[in-house]
Amino acid sequence: MAGISNLKRVQAIIRERTSNNKLITILSFLLAFFILLASFVYPNINYSIKVKLLDYSTSIISSIYSPINTINNSLRNFYYIINVHNINKKLVLENESYKNISNELLILKTKTDEYRDLLNISNTIKYKFVTSKIISRSNLSYTKSVILMSGSNEDINHGSPVIFNNVLLGYINEVGKTSSRLITITDGMVKVPSIIIEKNLKIIISGNNDKYLEILNPNELSPIKEGDKVFTSGDGNKYPENLFIGTIRKKINGDIIVEPPIDINSLNYVYILDWSLKSRGIDIKADPIFYD
Repeated sequence: MAGISNLKRVQAIIRERTSNNKLITILSFLLAFFILLASFVYPNINYSIKVKLLDYSTSIISSIYSPINTINNSLRNFYYIINVHNINKKLVLENESYKNISNELLILKTKTDEYRDLLNISNTIKYKFVTSKIISRSNLSYTKSVILMSGSNEDINHGSPVIFNNVLLGYINEVGKTSSRLITITDGMVKVPSIIIEKNLKIIISGNNDKYLEILNPNELSPIKEGDKVFTSGDGNKYPENLFIGTIRKKINGDIIVEPPIDINSLNYVYILDWSLKSRGIDIKADPIFYD
């Protein structure tokens, strides 16, 4: 009898689960039917359901990945903090170095002013200039010249240096009443007494009808390094001193050249300096070989 009762109990459980599965299946079909019916009657409802599902899924995904993002952000911030510390330490050291250099420059300036006062040395010559427009360019292989819209009517003199932003461009070779010709420093006939100030090394710079300049005294090249700055030395009084000429560069074959900082073809205006004897404060007869 006990076995029959157990069998009936199992059969009852199977019938109950089967009825539940049938009920769930029927409800699922009904739900699907109503969803399909609603999608036909209300076309936008399908989009609304998708949006809701997307919103809910986004929230769930965000909640899952939030701890991971927090850990990644924390590691990234920690890395930045370490780098900021190192960068700040480097900047502090550089700032201290600049302070020391600034103090040394201040001391040197003070001493220079003191020595000038003791020796009663006059101030550096302040030269006048005329701003002139470039009206024509010549880029022939044997000459590098520019025609300027300024001449003797504006007190332009033969041999006047021509600059732009304290960079030497060349000198005036011909002068008319309303125009003049500038021979650029890249012309082969131009020779410029120069100096590398940091090394107190005097050299002669020459044009070679190319965009670069040559150094004429090769015996002095050993101390020269790439990146050195070349300025006019003022020797011979043809050009004022401390005009920038260019930067030392090394070609692939090892030749040392000087690269001018400005391409005159990119300019529209230049400055013609008044470098006459009178403008330099020389009012006595001077040998033109050395002074003019």
